[in-house]
Amino acid sequence: MLIAATMDGNQQVLPLAFAIVDDESYASWKWFLQQLSRHVIRGRRGVCLISDRHAGIIKAVNESSEFVPPNGVHRYCLRHVCSNFNSHHKNIVLKDLCWRAGSEYQIRKFNRIMEEIKGHKLEAFTFLDRINKEKWTASHDGGWRCGILTTNMSECINGVLKGARRLPVTAIVEITLQRTAHYFRERALRSAVMLSNGQLWTDFAKKKFTDWEKNLLLIQSRNTITCNNPPRSLQNANKDLDSTPMLSNLLTGNVHAANGINLVSLALTLKNLKNIGMFRILSWYTTLLFVPLHVQVEAKHHVFRTRWIGDKREQDNKPNEEENLQDNQM
Repeated sequence: MLIAATMDGNQQVLPLAFAIVDDESYASWKWFLQQLSRHVIRGRRGVCLISDRHAGIIKAVNESSEFVPPNGVHRYCLRHVCSNFNSHHKNIVLKDLCWRAGSEYQIRKFNRIMEEIKGHKLEAFTFLDRINKEKWTASHDGGWRCGILTTNMSECINGVLKGARRLPVTAIVEITLQRTAHYFRERALRSAVMLSNGQLWTDFAKKKFTDWEKNLLLIQSRNTITCNNPPRSLQNANKDLDSTPMLSNLLTGNVHAANGINLVSLALTLKNLKNIGMFRILSWYTTLLFVPLHVQVEAKHHVFRTRWIGDKREQDNKPNEEENLQDNQM
């Protein structure tokens, strides 16, 4: 069974498509991606496909315009990269370093970890260095992944349906449909409750903002916040931001508390702001994790978090108006 899934704004797995095929081959993956493009993606831009490095998937993706910039991109599951890496260099320390390198968001830290790998074993460094860094590292991804590094979400759904594999095909289809319908019904009811309560954020995002605001008040009382200059890789982010250079520096800088813990170091780009989910919820929460200074930014620069919240259907109907607004502001 081939499965396509994503993550909603409440950090919950959202199944998108299922297909029963004879085997995982180039032909089956090509057909599945074609159906996915036709019935799910439907011309949307900014789609990031994360998969393992199966030869059939890679070949099928390379022949699909849906996953070529600016329409979308193809990325590798970091867990599969690390597993494949470990099969060649059986060393738990190197495997851990591989994961750290792939999940690190700062290029300078990524480079430092890669040098550490080189110090352990040159062949291991060469193995990773030959893989396109945009495909497997968060630091070179450009924000497309929205913080999702693995295919665990589809594996999760696959695990739930695993017990039905030995049944006849018609039974598999019926069970999949029933479980998916139940899944969507529960999520729809919860979304309706959030909307009826006038809640602009999902429960997950709301808790994040609440926690950040509490932390900000705590840090302000200690008066120990420092905001450093962003790394060189992010110094050009200003031109991609719908804001002032000061706001850009705040959002891409390294914010530290008194104990030296790095609270956040993220780049905010306009292409991520276009991927806002339905039901007036924050669907790109993993990338747009506002720094604890967002309250001060809102007050000083009049850039309010609610401006990024809206009905996805309305946004799809007004793409030119949004682009014109951005051009006028910049």
